[in-house]
Amino acid sequence: MSIRSRVLLILFGLVLLGIMAIGGYSLLFVRDYLLRTSRDDLDRQARYLATLLVGQPDQEHFPAVMSDYARYTGHGVELLDADFHPYLSAGTVADTTSPTFSGIAPLPGYPTEERRYVRITASEMEIRVTLHRIRIMIYVGILGALLLTVAVGWIVADRITFPIRELAHAARRIAGGEVVALPHPKRQDEIGDLTQDVAAMADRLQEDIRDLQRLNQAQENFIAALSHEVRNPIFSARGYLEMALEQSAAQPMNPDAQEQLRDHLQKSHRNLLRVHSLFANMLLLVRLEFDHEPVELMGIPLEPVLGELEDTFSPLADERGLALTFQASGESVEGNEEILKIALSNLLSNAIQHTGEGEVRLSVTRLENGNVRLEVSDTGEGIPPDQLDQIFEKFYRIDKARSRERGGTGLGLALVQQCMHSLNTEIQVESAVKAGSRFWFDLPAAQT
Repeated sequence: MSIRSRVLLILFGLVLLGIMAIGGYSLLFVRDYLLRTSRDDLDRQARYLATLLVGQPDQEHFPAVMSDYARYTGHGVELLDADFHPYLSAGTVADTTSPTFSGIAPLPGYPTEERRYVRITASEMEIRVTLHRIRIMIYVGILGALLLTVAVGWIVADRITFPIRELAHAARRIAGGEVVALPHPKRQDEIGDLTQDVAAMADRLQEDIRDLQRLNQAQENFIAALSHEVRNPIFSARGYLEMALEQSAAQPMNPDAQEQLRDHLQKSHRNLLRVHSLFANMLLLVRLEFDHEPVELMGIPLEPVLGELEDTFSPLADERGLALTFQASGESVEGNEEILKIALSNLLSNAIQHTGEGEVRLSVTRLENGNVRLEVSDTGEGIPPDQLDQIFEKFYRIDKARSRERGGTGLGLALVQQCMHSLNTEIQVESAVKAGSRFWFDLPAAQT
């Protein structure tokens, strides 16, 4: 049974019980009132008739007066002695099948031992007729009230349960796999509050479902890309090692064979280093992405960090014939030293790998808003405009073949972006094809 039907039945039952209780009490009250009023009226009539009888010249006129009065009122009239025994009567009660009630009054002027009484007796028929009419009116009122209750109750129950039924309908659609917007009623009552809370909860649930779907898709893509990225260097290293083993088995080895063996071992070493770097970056990315604990931020002087990065990347830049420039300053920022080094290392490594000639620069600038900007720029290949939104995706490469030749894992910029999220900032990029690229992010200056 629906909530609307239950509310309607409860309301109908309460109204019915209330009306029946009120109707029953009203009938009893009216009956008692009419009986009490009728008795008082008969007492008044008895006193009036006693006065009439006492005013007669003698008792011989009593029967005529009593008969006229009985005929006029339709009541029974009796004269009672001192012991309340009737000794003179006139008229009869109109309906002898109904209970009767009486009014009694003493005749004035008689001594106590000879006192006479007038008793007027009437039937309850008139009262019963009146009660019957009132009962019919009450029953008609009850029927009308019940019909009105059904109509009003239906409207009220429908209004009360409408938002709940809307939520139930939307929930069934959500259970069926649809993405629907749930209603947000503006009712200022408990039902409205409940509906808003449930709707908000359902919205969050749908958002969580969408996030899970995106996460599942991302995991599938990640696993597919990871298996592809790992398979190639492992197969290459395996092939080079097998050839090296075959050559090492040949005795004696000439200088050309030794040089070829050394080349195979070096290539195997590079591929294994690439697998190691891939897994190291992947584990670090997972730790940053799924570790919900906030990163501890503190004041970090930039000069020691940049000095360490310069010592690390200067040999790599010299190998490629590039100028590596660090424009440092005495600034300090609010951040995390480990995460800052990881982000800058990946930006510098990418810049050096994708710059054929020219310069790679890391600069630090104090902004007017109090933040400190760290920027890595190069004069390299640049990035096509239509790929700028994709370069931070895991395993995305602009030129896949050349990136693999240079030892790239495709996780560098994704790792940088996750590092920025951990530092509560965003990585920005500008680039033009054959005109170089610049990546930058802002951090709050450390409080001195």
